[in-house]
Amino acid sequence: MRMKIRSPEKQTPGCKQRLSKRFIHLYNGELSPLVPTWKEWLALRTHLTFCERSTSCPFYCTRNLTSACLQAILPTCITMLLFTLAICLPLVASIASSVRLPSTSQTKVGSSNAPLGPWSVRNYTTPTVSVPMRPATAFWDDDLASPADFQKAADKGGALICALQGTDQTAGLLLKDKRNPPSAASTWHGDLKAELQSWYWHTMNPTSKGCRLNTYWQVTAALQALGLDGNPKSEGGDNVCHRIEHWDPTKLEDGHQVPAINQWYAVDENNYRATKAHFEFITNTKGGAVFGLYLDGPRTAARQHWFGNSKDPDVALLPHLRSFSDIMWAYWIRDNPNIKNIRYFFMLGISNEQTNQLIASCLKKAGKKLSEWPGLTFDTSTDEGHALLGSPNGATFAYFLIQHKAELGYKTITKVTIIRPESDDDNDFVDASLVFNVEDAPEPPPDEEWTKKRDEKQPKYVVEVVEEDDDEMLRVHEFSI
Repeated sequence: MRMKIRSPEKQTPGCKQRLSKRFIHLYNGELSPLVPTWKEWLALRTHLTFCERSTSCPFYCTRNLTSACLQAILPTCITMLLFTLAICLPLVASIASSVRLPSTSQTKVGSSNAPLGPWSVRNYTTPTVSVPMRPATAFWDDDLASPADFQKAADKGGALICALQGTDQTAGLLLKDKRNPPSAASTWHGDLKAELQSWYWHTMNPTSKGCRLNTYWQVTAALQALGLDGNPKSEGGDNVCHRIEHWDPTKLEDGHQVPAINQWYAVDENNYRATKAHFEFITNTKGGAVFGLYLDGPRTAARQHWFGNSKDPDVALLPHLRSFSDIMWAYWIRDNPNIKNIRYFFMLGISNEQTNQLIASCLKKAGKKLSEWPGLTFDTSTDEGHALLGSPNGATFAYFLIQHKAELGYKTITKVTIIRPESDDDNDFVDASLVFNVEDAPEPPPDEEWTKKRDEKQPKYVVEVVEEDDDEMLRVHEFSI
């Protein structure tokens, strides 16, 4: 299991879980340490020393693990530390004597804005270091999707392609919609300003760094190749950054901020609790692109803030307006003279564990490593393309197109590209990104003809498709194929 260490503004629940997963095991709500190998201890110590010496490394890289030990397992941590020092100190000392850690001036970490990575030895050491570095080709090799999970995602992606290429009624039949006639169209329409307010969504100022695609996300080559601008509109660019949160951070009580878990709102005489979910994304209506940045939907947010990740919330208690595809649509149509001009979807800096495992499996199947633009592209007629489209970070874009055929016309996703940031950082220290190409789809056959052909196909099987925002389940559909 790989872990990536990020600055506070780039943290997501999935990332935090991976950060502590290697050294801390969560069992029945109690934290107990795993016994690391001496190489892992050396890698940890090397990383912590680097964090202490480098001004470009955010303090968060040491805070999470240290805080977990101090707050949850301090006695056990001390015992382990003493035991490790007594048993392994001679071995560590002998290795440390041959390791010369670089000073800040010797450290090469690329952009200071680049996200940091897992607990492993960073490729910044001098040639005199005797500890072997993990090669870039080992990227996520120990964290692949299982064959069953890969096939499930591929089946889901294939079903989504069928829905994309069919009529709205055909897609509705595939989704087993209960309306008459069946339809895949979203029940939410327009810019949803009033609806978002009713369901306690609050517009926030987005993070300033996240809006800079060139300098922060470091995907300049990809943007240039696709004819897209990399600057925010506030700096003369084409990109408008949005952030919306499911709580009110300005709400005070006795001069103190009211926690999200204590914030309530009413809709149709029913009371609901704030989840502290958030979506941050970029729309570029001129270039025809949407960029997903930080996505934490109501289900995963409620699980974290209501129950401390101990159980899932009752879906009936969540806001009805909660799908990222619906919220993304509401912002896409605002001040947009040509809503049909959608050409690309980006998911940047992916931290979702399931999506990362699928990416790793696709890379391994192709015998490739994570690379900068042009990266590695899969057609959506392939199993790999289907799996990436069916991933938690891909399905929401398919739903965006499926649910708005009346407004957008027939659109489909033709290929998916895996890329990494354009930096000097080793692959162990970066997050992968996905680029989805959108094109006009041919006119589908009439519903009756398509249904007849479908019924003639053998064998028949059912694929369960879950609409997801980040890694959360929002709507479950069954495709009969």
